[in-house]
Amino acid sequence: MTMTIRKDALRDQRAKMLAAAPDWRASDAHVNPRVAIGSIIAMWLIYFLITTGLAMLTGVADQWASAGRRGIVVIAGILCTFVLYQLLQRAQPRSFGARLAAALGAAIPLVIVYAAVNLMVFYHWFPVADSAKLIAEMREKYPDAWEIVLILDSSVRWYFFFAVWASLYVAFGYANEMRAVERRADHFRIEAQTAQLRALHYQVNPHFLFNTLNSLSALVLRGSKTEAETMIMNLSSFLRSSLAVDPEQLVSLDEEIALQRLYLDIEQVRFPDRLQVDVTMPAELENARVPVLILQPIIENAIKYGVAPSKGKIAVRLSASAEHGLLVLRIENDTDPNAPAPASGTGLGLGNVRERLLTRYGPAAGCEWGVSDSGGFAVSLWLPLAREAY
Repeated sequence: MTMTIRKDALRDQRAKMLAAAPDWRASDAHVNPRVAIGSIIAMWLIYFLITTGLAMLTGVADQWASAGRRGIVVIAGILCTFVLYQLLQRAQPRSFGARLAAALGAAIPLVIVYAAVNLMVFYHWFPVADSAKLIAEMREKYPDAWEIVLILDSSVRWYFFFAVWASLYVAFGYANEMRAVERRADHFRIEAQTAQLRALHYQVNPHFLFNTLNSLSALVLRGSKTEAETMIMNLSSFLRSSLAVDPEQLVSLDEEIALQRLYLDIEQVRFPDRLQVDVTMPAELENARVPVLILQPIIENAIKYGVAPSKGKIAVRLSASAEHGLLVLRIENDTDPNAPAPASGTGLGLGNVRERLLTRYGPAAGCEWGVSDSGGFAVSLWLPLAREAY
């Protein structure tokens, strides 16, 4: 009952961990400086090449002078966009909408600065041929504010250019943030899976220890000193071997069966005339990889419900085979039709086996159990066939 409660609590905790949103960090939305600066330079360089190419195609006079003025304006645009990048890098609201709004708002003053530089270059420092005529027209319409009008008019047209880059920067940052969130979510899933594997593994040992101590107590009460000493030594060897392994570890099938033989040696002392063990394992599967102690609850059940209540010899058969890229293990035990039927179990041990397989391998693995064709009880489990590398 306690084990069932602990298992349910573990599942609830794991579900909460996976459902919880990973913590938000402003640093996740930062864009790599090389990418940001590279995008700034690339945007303005493309603008320079396109406008210069169009001027050449349309036959604009004084090409080199115009290209020089345009180069100065492009440098000013790069500097203004770099300042915008610095501002956006330091201001990272949590929501995407707020981040985009901040970016578009921060672009406004920098567009005005850029428009002012554009005015100074083309109308004051290096005036073009038509600049005097345009200035005269603007002064006639707006005698006291013609420069402001030109700057605002230019700002409206250039704002779209800055806004595109700002939106692109926010999109890059949001993509980085989503990747970071996914990485942390994957990390949480791995931690939850690891915790579950460990919990399922450690639920095996208390169950086994309880059964073994009961058997040892019976031997002591019966006065079987030699058998009791042998069982204690076997129990010590089994615990030393099983508790020393990492519950997430994969071992060879040969090693897993060796661990089970240590356990069966303990039970052989208890049932010297009733327990018969048969193992059929092809040599080519000896190095197949399996989760450590995955067979332990199955062997325990075979002893508890097959051997213990019987009056005659009961065989416990373990076989391994490779089928369609899967390693298939089958554990079958006879039953004594004349023995009293034991109380049905809780299903915790076999449920743990299935849970461990599904947690590690997903739907590619599984475990089924039921009455065998011969009238005994059989458990079959399968998992992807992977061999140990030498």
